[in-house]
Amino acid sequence: MNELDIVCVATTPNQALVHVWRTALEAEGIECQVGDNLNFWFDNTPWAQADVWVHRANAHRAREILEHHDTDEATVAERVRPY
Repeated sequence: MNELDIVCVATTPNQALVHVWRTALEAEGIECQVGDNLNFWFDNTPWAQADVWVHRANAHRAREILEHHDTDEATVAERVRPY
């Protein structure tokens, strides 16, 4: 594992919330990317998902910052996406 790998630190179906998270992380000096155009169908039901991605080196700190925000509907995940 490389510290420059990109990892997912949070996932939510709430498109607005993911941008609040992005603003909070950037205010703390953590660069991040938002994946907010993931739409798919599951069992004839449309579903949307938005993710926040950061460098692995910042993942722990990013999760701590996001814990201070409303995360009731979010799940924390760590999916490696090397660049």
